[in-house]
Amino acid sequence: MQSTGSFPALIRTIRCRVKAKAAKYVCIFLVLVGALVQLYPVRSLNRCHVSLQGANVAVLMYGQARTLNRTHCSITEHIITPLLRASHKVHVFVHGELDGDSWQYHAYLEQLSQRGVRYQIDMRGLSGAAPQCSMALDEKYERRIGRVVKEGASYGAELLTRHKYRESVNSLRKKFEETEGIAFDAIILMRTDVVYTSSLPPLCVLDDNIVHAPPWQPYGGINDRFLVARSGPAVDHYLGLYTGLCDKGFVTRLPRRWWKGMNSERIYAWWMRQGGFQVETWLMKKFVFYRLRRSATLAESPDSDFGQHKGATIFNSKYNPSSVPWSSVLKNLTLCPPLSSN
Repeated sequence: MQSTGSFPALIRTIRCRVKAKAAKYVCIFLVLVGALVQLYPVRSLNRCHVSLQGANVAVLMYGQARTLNRTHCSITEHIITPLLRASHKVHVFVHGELDGDSWQYHAYLEQLSQRGVRYQIDMRGLSGAAPQCSMALDEKYERRIGRVVKEGASYGAELLTRHKYRESVNSLRKKFEETEGIAFDAIILMRTDVVYTSSLPPLCVLDDNIVHAPPWQPYGGINDRFLVARSGPAVDHYLGLYTGLCDKGFVTRLPRRWWKGMNSERIYAWWMRQGGFQVETWLMKKFVFYRLRRSATLAESPDSDFGQHKGATIFNSKYNPSSVPWSSVLKNLTLCPPLSSN
């Protein structure tokens, strides 16, 4: 009788323990979600209330021209033309490396000037990053990079040089604003060594404390290959990464990921968090492009699998929101005539 009488109590005890365990896991989940929100300053809520028309827009290009001779058609079609159609006043700023490919910048800017686009270009010889800063970054960067760079080469130095060019082209833009007495309503930071496959979405009146990046391939941080922002503190902080890391010593404060190391995307997410600025992804939710390396076809690109949606789900960094078939991307690239070197 005692055994029979204690059975309901046993059931109640088991149920209570199950509920307690479930509540524990829910709490752990909520804590993890909260931690991720704090760790990565990224939001994706659509908050476009007022569209921009006839605005002042700065387009920033930087570094080596590389494959601009083959990508310029996609830049014109998917970035410059949508801006001009919206009656925006477009000004292109270039701070590039003076090398055997730099003629491509001049040829392309001359082409754009015929469509009423103003530009300012500053080409310089290679100015390397501070050696101590490069070594400190190498120490904390992804371990796998050591297997793909040339022996004795520093990937940290290469990455910091890129950041230096970004900061320099932003300085050109800021000097122009001071001289002309204007502030750009939108600033677009873009790479010229990529093939753009979808048009830049209509621009909105933006908050100067927020920057906008594509949501795909964040690799634990934020996609660092394209940016849209309004002139103000957030974009200046984003583009001031080199000074922050090397001149202000933030490279020594970078978190250590002992098991793997940091990557560029995580560094940018961390850097924006240091300044208290937000990164949003809704504006360029479906804005997609693919890297094109010098002396290689797009089919040989590191983004080839991404372009073909291989191994992609909505839950991983391989997810590609573009609806443009890979075959169409390849075909359009072959139809782009080279720039004139005259």
